[in-house]
Amino acid sequence: MSRRALLLTLYVLALGPTLVTTTASAETNEPCSSPRSAVQTWIDHLQQDNFRPSVSTVCFDFSLGPTEKGAQQEVARNLLAVLDGQGKFVVYNRIPLKSDYVDPASQLPRYVLFPATLPELYVEWSGTRWLISAETVAATDSLFRSTYTLPLDRWARSLPHSLQHQVLGVATWKLIGLALIVLLSSLLGKLLEFLFIGAARGVIQRFLGSWDVTFERQLFRRVNLLFTAMIASWLIPNLALPVRFNQALLLAAKLVLSIASVLIVTALIDLAFNSWQRLADDTDTKMDDQLIPLLRRAAKTIAYIVGFLFVLQNMDIDVGSLLAGLGIGGLAFALAAKDTLANLFGSLTIFTDRPFQIGDYVSVAGVEGSIEEVGFRSTRVRTATDSVVTIPNSAIANSTIDNLGKRRCRRYKTNLGLTYDASPEQIEAFVEGLRASILASPYTQKHRFNVGLHSFGASELLIFVNLYFDTADFAEELEGRHHLHLEWLRLADRIGVGFAFPTQTLHVETLGPQGRAPLPAQPESFASVVRSFGPGGELSTPKTPEFTEEFWPEDEA
Repeated sequence: MSRRALLLTLYVLALGPTLVTTTASAETNEPCSSPRSAVQTWIDHLQQDNFRPSVSTVCFDFSLGPTEKGAQQEVARNLLAVLDGQGKFVVYNRIPLKSDYVDPASQLPRYVLFPATLPELYVEWSGTRWLISAETVAATDSLFRSTYTLPLDRWARSLPHSLQHQVLGVATWKLIGLALIVLLSSLLGKLLEFLFIGAARGVIQRFLGSWDVTFERQLFRRVNLLFTAMIASWLIPNLALPVRFNQALLLAAKLVLSIASVLIVTALIDLAFNSWQRLADDTDTKMDDQLIPLLRRAAKTIAYIVGFLFVLQNMDIDVGSLLAGLGIGGLAFALAAKDTLANLFGSLTIFTDRPFQIGDYVSVAGVEGSIEEVGFRSTRVRTATDSVVTIPNSAIANSTIDNLGKRRCRRYKTNLGLTYDASPEQIEAFVEGLRASILASPYTQKHRFNVGLHSFGASELLIFVNLYFDTADFAEELEGRHHLHLEWLRLADRIGVGFAFPTQTLHVETLGPQGRAPLPAQPESFASVVRSFGPGGELSTPKTPEFTEEFWPEDEA
């Protein structure tokens, strides 16, 4: 783009209101016949190429005053200056052209130009024509004073003629003033930042008991940005720049203001929840550990939503009407998001019933593993294969939860099959040896276990063993099993019994007396074998302190 084309483009933007309003005025119907024609009559006749202030007041309701023509024209000029100073650009095509228009919100024959940010400015049907309301006329003076807080126009009259020169349709002194406003806003923002941080540090240390230096640096930048945007948005209207310039500058300042506000709120949320997290780490329960991250995300989400609505409000979008529209479509939204709502209520059920905590080993919805994270929508489970399974909270709330992490001990039951050639004496000795090894093991509970000849199998004599390892950890249970299994193998070898495996023996009955096979030779009696595998026994591993004689009565023999 050439330099001449660029200058022409900027010139068109600066004089945009004049060009648009002039073009639109050609389409205007009879003055005051509709909301659009009333507004056009007011604005079009205050432009530089069509300056007729006496005509601009035709569609004003001066029933509450003023009565003098000069004062009435001043009201029209001041009201337009309010729009220019606040960056309110009137788009004629958005204003109704119907003479029988009715506001859908109030059900009145009224049209509000900027309902979100300037509700005082509206036109209404007087019975015969559309007029800018008497309430708007009465509020013009206060609107003008709140918009132009500094008398820069009077100061500008004393400036040299060179500073009155127009550059792109804007006086030179206004461009210089804009640069000074940016610099002054930054300096004042820095000053207010130090004052705010000093006060905030004392309050936060008093209520939260801690202060994070990293957080302080972040808050410094965000507070400075906030105050700079606030001061700039307050000073810029005083320059009386063209409406398009003000619209762009004020929109940028308000966006920065909104974003800085949201960032400050989220930083304070993080600071508060970090403090609560430290308190939660000192408690025994894990409920608060999994609840704090959820509440942190919920608080931040609310802050983002409120900040987004604030941005919409600053962009002249009627947030009230928008929320009302969402309320009308709430049923359709609920039907479309029923799964999300079901998961949300499922998460509430989890936090209310507390069937598990972070780190618990559970079996739920066909998945077994450790609870890693509980969210608003789903729960993450770390499986034994180190994969992560995400389960919807609604499925968890409607399924049976087996919390294996809540076990106080771990049960172990098995059947030991002995061969049928074992004698009753050997079986009894083997059973007693099993009991002795359980009593001697450092891993098992001594007050409850069961050992006995359970049943006669197809190819083995089944010895039932039921015991409890005094641990909830699988690794310790495995170590305890390993120890007992080795003990039982050594015990079987000492007594002379064998473990059966599925076999079929064909026995042919022969004539003549049948006698029992002689017992295998033993290096010691069965009673001494049992005793050696018991507590304090020399064959018991690991060694344990000897029990009192009530566990080992003297042999009757």
